[in-house]
Amino acid sequence: MTVTMLQRLSVLAAACIAVGASFLQATGALGLTPAEFANAGASTVRAASYAFAIWGLIYAGLLIYAVYQLIPGWAGDNVLRRFGWPSALSMLAIGAWLVAAGADWRWATVALIALAALALTVPLVSSSATMRRRDAALVVTPLALLAGWLTIATALNAVTILTAEGFVQDAVATWWAIAALAVAAAVAVFVLLRSDALAYPLPLIWGLIAVFAAERDHRPEAAWFGAACALLLTVILVWRAARVLKPKPQ
Repeated sequence: MTVTMLQRLSVLAAACIAVGASFLQATGALGLTPAEFANAGASTVRAASYAFAIWGLIYAGLLIYAVYQLIPGWAGDNVLRRFGWPSALSMLAIGAWLVAAGADWRWATVALIALAALALTVPLVSSSATMRRRDAALVVTPLALLAGWLTIATALNAVTILTAEGFVQDAVATWWAIAALAVAAAVAVFVLLRSDALAYPLPLIWGLIAVFAAERDHRPEAAWFGAACALLLTVILVWRAARVLKPKPQ
């Protein structure tokens, strides 16, 4: 079945909405910035501020993907059927997350970021036929980077909201922080073992290192747990890369 132009245009529109919302957020047009939004619940666990620079790379990748998939014949229909509509849903959800965060709609942000992560995780772990290298580079890699970042962001966002709403008491906050990192790492291991998208764990490793940098003095137990998770993911990534990139017998 041929991928329709409706799907292609929807993906392009969703990418433009996601990137456009980020520019509006940067100008303050949407209300609270993500940093201001997180301040109310950032006492449990947080990532160093430099970690969020990864959004520049992610947004650039999404725009490249959106343009690449737009022209019939450039990308394989099989990979676009697998990722097209889920990617549009995910990108719309991250744009909506910025609106919800700006308006301080706390529980809405939890649902939206989880939806954005889930929408991409499902096609990443689904079985698929061998694809062309350029499709892997220009379709799967940008979406895998987004999915990886959303995996850890979902966990941190949920704990931030629970803290802001008073559900996390300081006496057990370290355990909540460790639990959030453990959930993100567990999901990452599952996806990495089921998917050939080697870019997926890279944002997670980046985020876990940023958590270590931010929390090593405040919550050292959580910080070192995050570092251990980053190391584990790195080891699994190297092992998976050796298997995925191993030359096939002729």
